[in-house]
Amino acid sequence: MRSEHAISDTVLAVLRRAPLDNVVLLKFLLASPQAATVHQIVRGDDAATVLLLDHRFSDFDRETYPAASASALIASNSPKLTRDLLAFVPRRETLVFKLTSQADRLVVAEEFPLERRTAFLSYTASATAPPGAEAEIETTTAETPFEMLAAQGHSAAWLGPLIESGRAFICVLRDGPRPLSACFAFQIDGPVWEVGGVFTQPVERGKGLAYRVVHTALAELQRRGHVARYQVAEENTASIRLAETLGMKRYLTLTHYLSAPDMR
Repeated sequence: MRSEHAISDTVLAVLRRAPLDNVVLLKFLLASPQAATVHQIVRGDDAATVLLLDHRFSDFDRETYPAASASALIASNSPKLTRDLLAFVPRRETLVFKLTSQADRLVVAEEFPLERRTAFLSYTASATAPPGAEAEIETTTAETPFEMLAAQGHSAAWLGPLIESGRAFICVLRDGPRPLSACFAFQIDGPVWEVGGVFTQPVERGKGLAYRVVHTALAELQRRGHVARYQVAEENTASIRLAETLGMKRYLTLTHYLSAPDMR
């Protein structure tokens, strides 16, 4: 059993046994290690990990769940180990549990009240047809349409260094110098990259431009030998339709549950 604030190679090695299934924990651990407290139990082939994410470091969680102090993300292949992990979860705070399995939900519900709030769906693509005359792929920040990407909550301060270090690229369609639609792909861990930030100018919507920029990103990731992940909120029917039209496979559902001591 281990409990730590610094992220060890051992913790990461266990999560990397199933990188797509554990993509959410890997993403937060590697992007915001200062915000994470990690507890992990490994017994033979079974493993369970809980990441406690301090909401002071998460704009999304502070805005969405103002009463909650932290999120508890669990990755486990053993209900027994999940139950043991709960000893490390604070009892007197309002939390958001982010769970990917019904088995974990049942175990957590034994000790914590749970109120379902929303869910995020993860898709991946095993094969993508090479694009025709699709979007431009940009690997420098010289012409990056940061204002457009900021509309989806992605700042230049975060994305710019990723592009310059080769850990992200932009796909954009333009009419002359004017960007019409764009998305980006960025590295989460190793071969796993996420496609996000899809945005089309309001007057250009309904023309299939989002399909073209995401198709270009998926094809480029495939060309590079990377694994694509695409996440959408369950209520975002347009993005779900886009993923399905692109032939992507839904493989993971991350459900958010609010838990407060006074909910019992």
